[in-house]
Amino acid sequence: MNQFENDARNLTKELMTTRAMQIIMCSLIAMFSAQLIKVILYSIKNRKFEYKMFVTTGGLPSSHSSLCVCLCVILGMLQYHDEGQLTWAFAVAVVVSMVVMYDAMGVRLEASKHAKILNRLSDEIPEDEKPTLYGKKGKLKEMLGHRGLEVFAGAMLGAGVGFAGFGIVMMIG
Repeated sequence: MNQFENDARNLTKELMTTRAMQIIMCSLIAMFSAQLIKVILYSIKNRKFEYKMFVTTGGLPSSHSSLCVCLCVILGMLQYHDEGQLTWAFAVAVVVSMVVMYDAMGVRLEASKHAKILNRLSDEIPEDEKPTLYGKKGKLKEMLGHRGLEVFAGAMLGAGVGFAGFGIVMMIG
């Protein structure tokens, strides 16, 4: 292997590592943006600031959807820009994203409904008879899943962050 081939191979490895970090950072920004919006909307609606909303699941917009769609958008755009094609990694990202968003509207939403019912039933049980493993505060977490609008809003936010992230990556070189 000559020096030119060796230099090209090292440059490709460096570019791929840089691209991976750009994709991760952009996706995390999308997720944190969704959580920040969730805090702001909750604070406006309830007229009190609740920092715990920053780390909660459920609600508008879906941070899982935002992260997943952003991942798909920026990964696909960078792959197409760098290689002129989409690879199996893009296909995996799309399939996993579909599973995550479907799960948010299906299993997790149903778990939320069950938690609400169980919490109402628990209110009728005397404190000394409640099971000790029912939760730290004696209540199950009710905000777990998402309605379709919440997933859609998260997906749109993620797409926007993904497109913006791609633009910024292209501007900085």
